[in-house]
Amino acid sequence: MIIRNFEPKDAAAVSFVIRETMQVSNSNDYSLERLKPLIEYFSPEKVLRLNQDRHCLVADIDNHIVGTVALEDSELVTFFVLPDYQRKGIGTQLLQAIEKIAFENKIKHLKLEASITGIPYYEKLGYYRTGFVKDGTAGKQIGLEKSIF
Repeated sequence: MIIRNFEPKDAAAVSFVIRETMQVSNSNDYSLERLKPLIEYFSPEKVLRLNQDRHCLVADIDNHIVGTVALEDSELVTFFVLPDYQRKGIGTQLLQAIEKIAFENKIKHLKLEASITGIPYYEKLGYYRTGFVKDGTAGKQIGLEKSIF
């Protein structure tokens, strides 16, 4: 597996990773009816536009994108690993790589708005709840943060 920077040619594959993961992994905690607008939002065109203003990484196995994560300012965004590739260390490697980029850019605290599905994973890797809770497009999101200096 290679962790590398997002390239414009990756937009369709990254869109698929995000949409598929939401539909499969997040559907235990959120209804598909609530997820649908967010799934539709992450079209290949939208992914391409978003990643012009973010530092985005992809996990590539034999020229097949299986995961993605992005950093926007000091916020971790669009962190997804295809369901068939979860629990194999890919997400952890992506997260460590983006944390290293944040550190190199002198970001002291990474923050994110986690899905209910992702909270145990983030907490296991040192993120803590900030007390921020919001009802996002797909449903409840919890604010988390980690010091990385």
